[in-house]
Amino acid sequence: MSRTLPSLAVILAALGLLLYSSVFTVAMTQQALVMQFGQIRRIVTQPGLHFKTPFVESVIRYDDRNIGLTLENTEILGSDQERLIVDAFVRYKITKPDLFYRSVQNEFNGNARLSAIFQSSTRRILGQVTTEDIVSNRRAELMRQIAAEMNRGNEGAQGMGVTVVDVRLTQTDLVEQVRKNVFARMKSERKQVAAEIRAKGDEEATKIRAEADRQKTMIIAEAEEKAQKIKGQGEGQRAAIYSASYGKNAEFAGFYRSMQAYEKAIPAGTQMILPPDGEFFRYMRNQSGGR
Repeated sequence: MSRTLPSLAVILAALGLLLYSSVFTVAMTQQALVMQFGQIRRIVTQPGLHFKTPFVESVIRYDDRNIGLTLENTEILGSDQERLIVDAFVRYKITKPDLFYRSVQNEFNGNARLSAIFQSSTRRILGQVTTEDIVSNRRAELMRQIAAEMNRGNEGAQGMGVTVVDVRLTQTDLVEQVRKNVFARMKSERKQVAAEIRAKGDEEATKIRAEADRQKTMIIAEAEEKAQKIKGQGEGQRAAIYSASYGKNAEFAGFYRSMQAYEKAIPAGTQMILPPDGEFFRYMRNQSGGR
């Protein structure tokens, strides 16, 4: 009895190992290759529990979902001879796991191969357009063209059993030296535009000042003309009043005008030597102004 138990345990262990080696599972997100001595026996795409020949067949699993691949620092030369550094994100799916195994065997090698395909396709597509097209105008269209180019032919993604689902250019920058040159050119262009705007502004300011000076001269001339007319009218009215006043009392008018002449002609403190019989002081000698 004591010898039977160890033997039974060994038999059960052997059966368990045999059963474990005879089955394998495939997840919902996986696809598998059943291999025998390095040769593909069959492709399993249905999820669940499956059987294989124990100790003879092995299983290689691949992801059945879209796989993301980040690609950085791909240098390209646009049709305008501007050098760019492109960062991208590529999504692909393993559609033919048997071909994928024969061409690259695993995802690490597959990513390296796709990286080379991406660089080649990107340089070919983007090298035909200008930097402006890449940065803004045709970016979405160019990404679709790159994806189609990567899938095309046996040398592309399809030749290794995968399909490129999407390509996204996440960042596009000029190389450092070119970026400095572009910024310097943009700065120079902005300065030129600013100088043109200032020149136009100065020209407009000169026109406005000239027009203002012309209007000022016209206004002053018109004002002086009106002032002379008003002054002339005032002088005429004053002469008329004087004439009317002289007509009423010529003697008083003469006396009044002589007094005004004395006040204006002889400031306070002025010393004068005049003959007593002079015409200017006749009202000093005689109240009537006579001789």
